[in-house]
Amino acid sequence: MAGVDIILNRLKKWFFRWSFIDIPVFGIGLALIIYYFNGLEGVKAEAVFLESIVPNIGTELLGVWLSVRIIESVLRGRQKRSRLRTQLVDNMNYLVTLIRGIAPHFEQQTIDHLSSELQWFEEMKDYRISGTSEETIKLINEATKLYAEAASEASKINPLRDEINDLFLRNPHMLDDLLIKELHDIYRRQNYTRIIVKRIDSRIKRYREKIVGHEPSSELEKEELTILKIEEYSAILKVYIAITLNAEAAVVEARSAVLNREYNF
Repeated sequence: MAGVDIILNRLKKWFFRWSFIDIPVFGIGLALIIYYFNGLEGVKAEAVFLESIVPNIGTELLGVWLSVRIIESVLRGRQKRSRLRTQLVDNMNYLVTLIRGIAPHFEQQTIDHLSSELQWFEEMKDYRISGTSEETIKLINEATKLYAEAASEASKINPLRDEINDLFLRNPHMLDDLLIKELHDIYRRQNYTRIIVKRIDSRIKRYREKIVGHEPSSELEKEELTILKIEEYSAILKVYIAITLNAEAAVVEARSAVLNREYNF
């Protein structure tokens, strides 16, 4: 019963999809062949069938087969390139998601995840960019290069934060200074935006203006060491911000190039 149901379903599909073409074409073709045989006089039908009908049918079948194979090959190639293009765009979108997830905490696990994803992306890139234009390949290479640089810069931030936190923990009296306390509070917000970086820089500038002319002391040296570490931290953030902004712009451009079907068909 299951086999009969399958056959009936297939017949229904054929009837609704192809019967309006198959039945008229088959009927007309059969009618023309019968008409041709009936019009012959003094010639055996078997001889006509072997010498005329069979070669014509063979030629037609070969032509249809070649046409179908060529069309199928073209469609298969286009589908493969479309699938690879989709995978490439998905990979670039995932890289954007990963880089946005790094800040503001800069956890090493997230950074390592980005690095491993970039490594895997590089290993698969030659396969997935097959047929892509040279200009698009350059854009993709630029984007991955910038993300690798961003991961490298991000890995420097948490060790430096640990050093700064240790300095504040070992020298809590530094927070008695209102300017240092303000700088500490801004730094502790763990925000990597350009506004925060500018605020850190402005507080450092005010601190340096304040200590001009002060006599060197152990307390001042500790504050100066802390300020130097925060300056280093701010400098890394500036580089990281610049790289990530450029990287996202490069990804947008590369993604646009891929979606605009820059493939050599």
